Amino acid sequence: MADQHPVVTEATTADVPAVSTFFWDAWRQAGPDSPGFAGATEDVIAEITTPELIRSRLGGPDRRMYIAKQDDRIVGFASTRAETTTVVELSGVIVLEELIGTGVGGMLVEAAIDASAKHGFQAMTVSTEVDNDRARSFYEQKGFEPIGRAVELVGETTVEVVNLRRKL
Repeated sequence: MADQHPVVTEATTADVPAVSTFFWDAWRQAGPDSPGFAGATEDVIAEITTPELIRSRLGGPDRRMYIAKQDDRIVGFASTRAETTTVVELSGVIVLEELIGTGVGGMLVEAAIDASAKHGFQAMTVSTEVDNDRARSFYEQKGFEPIGRAVELVGETTVEVVNLRRKL
């Protein structure tokens, strides 16, 4: 799979089928109980991979999606969602299990940070499960600082998360 380095771009409507395939591949590789997929049942994945839902998260201004492609295959994903006119949420980062630790996630987060700053946002937030030490460490290395905890509902599962924030 390593014929070329991943390239990160903002997703377009032409990427919708490949994004759907990517979500299924990532979920199957990681397993439904893995950090980052807590509470994500097959029904939840089916819901978030519909073409309509994926299209609704493209092209801003309130939502944007970034993809990392390698050898014409999506290997990573990040998305943002405006919380206010000055704060944007990094609402998702997923990298295929086989590429975790190779820098793909960092490339996606940097693309989301850069684009959000260019679009006038002043801060970015992100949440991850409280027991997902790998993700928390990753975000802290990217300049995010913990600001509190919350409980979120994923499908029918409650998940305790830590909220983090960084200035842009």
